Amino acid sequence: MIWRSGGQKLERNRLIRRSGERSYSPNHPITRSRDQSGFTLFEVLLSITLTGFIMVALLIGMRVANRAWRTGEARLRQVHATAESNTFVVQQIASLVPYRVTTDDPHLPGTFTVLEARAACLRFVSAYSSVYRSRTGLVLVEYGIVETSPGIVAVALRETSVKDNDALLHMLVRNVTNDPDTGVPLINYQPFSLRATDFLLMRGLGDAWFEYLDLHPKQGTVPIWRKDWKSSEEAPYPGAIRLRWELGDQAGEEVVPLHAKLIPLSTTAQ
Repeated sequence: MIWRSGGQKLERNRLIRRSGERSYSPNHPITRSRDQSGFTLFEVLLSITLTGFIMVALLIGMRVANRAWRTGEARLRQVHATAESNTFVVQQIASLVPYRVTTDDPHLPGTFTVLEARAACLRFVSAYSSVYRSRTGLVLVEYGIVETSPGIVAVALRETSVKDNDALLHMLVRNVTNDPDTGVPLINYQPFSLRATDFLLMRGLGDAWFEYLDLHPKQGTVPIWRKDWKSSEEAPYPGAIRLRWELGDQAGEEVVPLHAKLIPLSTTAQ
């Protein structure tokens, strides 16, 4: 028995030396086959790190996309608001009502066309209002180009219900003087200054101004645009009113033709 066992042991050692390999159990947790695939700790950490970078990139991309969407939506709302404001301005100027006031006031004698047409201010009578739409009657419309911050202007709107001609005239005219050279009466209008109740229709502009179309200039036969308009018996109103503005490197304008021809005369109650 001893010899047989010793012989078997020698035979087993000889076979091991011949093969030059150790025997492995394919199911043993330590001595499993070397050709089976697996992940090292470094590979696991690397994959986790890469996954984290991808998630951070996705979050940043979503944040940038969300910010771009919000910015685009804000710009779109601003464009729509500007378009609506421009449409309202055009409709209100187009609804200009020809209006004259004759008064015996010693401080403001004579007949006045209710119109102030300058580059930075436009005042007229209209039946179209943003405030008094549910009421009937006329309103004094005042547009002013005001500075809201250094280098930035806006178009301000003020509307006042017309109750009597005397009050209307004093809201428009400060006094009347005569030109020392020609003796022609000069109308000095009330200054336009921004109030808390005024509406700012067009904001953030670099510049803005009104222009007035003279269809029959004294010099020349071609109609020209003027930044100041003086009413006369022959031409109480311009042929058109143009609002021009600048926003950054862009420029825009709105042209409103006028069909005001007849001017009804009215006298203030004394």
